[in-house]
Amino acid sequence: MNRRPFLQALATGGTLLSAGCTESLPLTRSGLETDDVFEEYWYEETDLRVQFRDDVDVERAILVDSTTDEEFDRVEGPGGTVRFPVIFPNRLETVSSSYPGLRVRAETPDGTAHLSVWEVIHGVTRAVEPLPDGRARFTLEKQGDAPLLARFVAIYGDVPNPTVDPQADSFDPSTFDPGPGVIGIEENRPLSPSRTDLVVPPGETKPFETTYAPFAFPDGVDAADCAGDERTGKITVVPGSGGSMAYDFTYRLEGEPVNLEGRAAACPDSVVDSN
Repeated sequence: MNRRPFLQALATGGTLLSAGCTESLPLTRSGLETDDVFEEYWYEETDLRVQFRDDVDVERAILVDSTTDEEFDRVEGPGGTVRFPVIFPNRLETVSSSYPGLRVRAETPDGTAHLSVWEVIHGVTRAVEPLPDGRARFTLEKQGDAPLLARFVAIYGDVPNPTVDPQADSFDPSTFDPGPGVIGIEENRPLSPSRTDLVVPPGETKPFETTYAPFAFPDGVDAADCAGDERTGKITVVPGSGGSMAYDFTYRLEGEPVNLEGRAAACPDSVVDSN
């Protein structure tokens, strides 16, 4: 669990700079400084946790979008710590994002204070492995202090059955909804319909397998396809927070061609060289 003390310069908006203006701005005490109210924040699984100072009576805590001021959640009388759900894997959505991210508004009898919450959301894929049935296995490592929701994972490039390229100019994530395309395995297997296997906590690495078969040949396969030539594919993770992370990997397709339920064929002894 990574806890993040706030940065006052970012949380309070920094210093107002002006040029060629001599009139002073009026000051008010309707707002409190961030460090008057907030202690720290951190993430636990799919939730954002925010801790307040012990000597502060917080009447109401509100989670809003820093850019639009849209309200996501509010908690009455939160006590010393408030918990805001920010990732919803059952519908592949999250309100957590990179800068400028979220803002927590704390209302007290003495005024209101604000805390900016943003983290770089970045993940790294490793060990992409062709499976005998044409599907793929890989691991996803979350780097940074916020969890990552895998909205979609694509494998394309020089593979027999490529997906769409999420980094192509024509790709529109707002209209593209095929599901995540992956499922957690081993200790990361999904235990409920909530699909919490799709959430990779900060600093952790989770194993996945694709539900589609990028290494299968939809139109049939022959011995030349399984001759062990080195190929380069690409794997891209589209997180629920937006953007994408793409990585190249090299692999070889080997073995005697086999049919897969009469719909496709694969090279069962394929291996990955590096990624």
